[in-house]
Amino acid sequence: MVSNAKLRRWAIAFIFGLSLVIVAGEILVEKIAIFGFHDIIDIDNPQKQLPRRPEFSADYSIDKFEDFLRQLVERHYWFLSSNDLYNYYYKQPAAPLPEIYKYRPKVMITIDDGYRDAHLNVLPLLERLYRETGEKITVVWFVNSSFMGVPGTYLDHASCEELREGVIRGYYDIQSHGANHDNLTLISEEDVEKEVGRSQQELRDCLADLEGDESIANHISYPFGAINKNALEIVETYHESGYLYNTRSLRLTPFRDRYFIPRQTVNRNTSVGRLLRLAAGGWF
Repeated sequence: MVSNAKLRRWAIAFIFGLSLVIVAGEILVEKIAIFGFHDIIDIDNPQKQLPRRPEFSADYSIDKFEDFLRQLVERHYWFLSSNDLYNYYYKQPAAPLPEIYKYRPKVMITIDDGYRDAHLNVLPLLERLYRETGEKITVVWFVNSSFMGVPGTYLDHASCEELREGVIRGYYDIQSHGANHDNLTLISEEDVEKEVGRSQQELRDCLADLEGDESIANHISYPFGAINKNALEIVETYHESGYLYNTRSLRLTPFRDRYFIPRQTVNRNTSVGRLLRLAAGGWF
């Protein structure tokens, strides 16, 4: 009969060994942090403060956003577009990594919903950083097509013309976030078809005739980060990949799924230090 003391030792050894395997896996497996921002505002502007504008948990300060981008540039990160991620890490066979980027750390910056304040704050920042550093940063915009140019109760949305401006200047990668931000798991299959198909078509119509327009709305960020089997079957007929919103980084294992690409959530209290740690492959 095995003594209780020996069983405890075995249990401790097993847990310790399992922990080592998990830690080793986290260290050895390359990760790419994909950050999901929403509205990016000037929090020092009285027009963007209470009572003129409500505070939202997903708001992020343009000053913190600038600090984050500057530090990523200083650390020589490659800012991936949605097509970069797909072509180099999901497509079969994958395209070979460009030599100039092969050994650089990778990151993706995404902005959901297409708020006008985010556009008005982010585009001038990207241009300023390019003038100062020579680094042209790509930002992926997941846009609700039906809201383009539509004034909201509190938050306006960027217009088609404004989004075109960002694409023409070489900073914006426009992808889908559904037409009306409907939760794809809570509507009928017929409505999923309309939501996904309409969004793709409206975004492509908006950006038709621009260089690179064949890459528009090839990918989708699921509204509310929600997807299920029935909705996914429809999404797959329109999009090459789909993005979640689940506080995880992409682990480059052989088992990754192009329709379940993880993203790190960002809120108004997320520090620049935390973002940088996650970008570097940290856990928190």
